[in-house]
Amino acid sequence: MAKNTKQELSAALLTQLRTTPVDKITIKSIVTACDLTRQTFYNHFSDIYELVEWTAKQATAESLQNVADYDNWQQGFCNVMTTIKENRYLVQNTYESAYCDLLEKYIYTVLYQYIIAVVERQATGMRVAQKHKDFIAHFYSLAFIALIFEWVKDGMQEDPADIVEQTGVLVQGDFQKALQNYAE
Repeated sequence: MAKNTKQELSAALLTQLRTTPVDKITIKSIVTACDLTRQTFYNHFSDIYELVEWTAKQATAESLQNVADYDNWQQGFCNVMTTIKENRYLVQNTYESAYCDLLEKYIYTVLYQYIIAVVERQATGMRVAQKHKDFIAHFYSLAFIALIFEWVKDGMQEDPADIVEQTGVLVQGDFQKALQNYAE
């Protein structure tokens, strides 16, 4: 029941984001749309932004399943960008709100977790300090966020597959090369 209630609240949020910026959406408008009480909302989320984060996590979690290795990192990155495009109202309204930093933090967290898994797999059999693996994941997470936010700012016009393909040309072999340079 709890997950269904969360999904219902999430669906109401997404519907409202089609016409209303996230910082103008209220808990009252969300619960009214769902015919729920404010207390029901607070049983699941502490505020609208926690609901936004949960909604975004649900949308991206599936897009990254089974692609956390170097051979598939491009597919994972493309899946994230496609998911962002499919949830354009959520992303654009949050991006254009006073809470853009929450969106950036969330996307960074998703990308970092994905990229560190790729780096860890690439480092198998190598003796590389965790701080170096963390730095590689941090560096690429920031680079990918910059690409994503520029794309969002430009209205998500370019095909995600084209952006990922161009990125792949730049990144090809870099994880392995960096790990070898850091190896003890």
